[in-house]
Amino acid sequence: MFSLTIRRKHLTGVAKIVAAILPAILAMLSIRCGHISAQEFPAVIGRIEGDDLEVATVMPSGRETHAAPTVVASGSDVTLRSGHALLLLNGGGEISVCGPAHFKLIKSASALTLALDYGRVHPSLESASGFTIYTPAIVATPIAIAGGPRDTTLGLDQSGEMCILTARGAMRVEPQLAGQSVIVPQGGTVSLAEGQIESLQADASACTCDFPRASLETPDPLPPPDSQAERSLARLARPLPPERKKSENAPPPSTSAEEPVYTVLMPPLSFDATSPEPPPDPNPETILLVREVRLRPAFVFRGHVNEAPSPVSADSPPSAAPVQSVARPTESKPGFFDRVREFFHRLVG
Repeated sequence: MFSLTIRRKHLTGVAKIVAAILPAILAMLSIRCGHISAQEFPAVIGRIEGDDLEVATVMPSGRETHAAPTVVASGSDVTLRSGHALLLLNGGGEISVCGPAHFKLIKSASALTLALDYGRVHPSLESASGFTIYTPAIVATPIAIAGGPRDTTLGLDQSGEMCILTARGAMRVEPQLAGQSVIVPQGGTVSLAEGQIESLQADASACTCDFPRASLETPDPLPPPDSQAERSLARLARPLPPERKKSENAPPPSTSAEEPVYTVLMPPLSFDATSPEPPPDPNPETILLVREVRLRPAFVFRGHVNEAPSPVSADSPPSAAPVQSVARPTESKPGFFDRVREFFHRLVG
């Protein structure tokens, strides 16, 4: 009986120790598994779709290859044989690709790197996260101006010729084997050969790359209505086109004559992309400020001015009042019967 009691107490103590240690072991195993899965599975960058492309990604199970539309992760190799492709980034923005093209995407924290072998890429970035394009000859970094969006295009042929187009923002170009850098300003078009600038006035149409969005914006056809209620619902579901109001060509408001008009005359500004230093500011002595004014008279008379009356002297007699002529009634001439009556009156009387 005594030995049985000791064994029960021993088993109870062992059970308490195991119950206390088991949650800690499970927590360590879950942390270990989460750490391993985070290391094995790459971070997802976005989703791509296109005509004839292939995306290869190294997964824990091996190298997986998928056709579009599919997901692009960090370390994925994207090959576009022909046509166009569009990559929608999870962090905001998109990248249009024109084939043939081959590149690789790598994500580190919030920065994204695109290693381009050949092809044309058109990144349109709205966020301020880092983005860099690596080529065998140069490193290109889009730069935002005043916190605005970045919309640039970089094209690289298999022969080594390169073009850069900056629609919004600028782009810093750094050769791989040199420490100097060149900034392509907004609205510039540059062609390069072997990492060196060849022309600053390249053809912009040869460097554009836009994804055709007609297939994305085509609405699905509505099913044919079967009843009168469905017809009314279908009629209500279709949005009405906005009414276009004819804009009247109203003349611009004329400036008041009292406000002066100023005109600044100064020499034209210049810019040289090949110069490492900015051009000097214009000399203030060469700047003219012209003010346009209108001379107006002090008094302006409008209407008719009467002559002043002649002065009246004190010695002159007062003028007589005008005599008013009284109109007398005209006497009527006697008629025939009056004459006959007067004749008989004379005979009798």
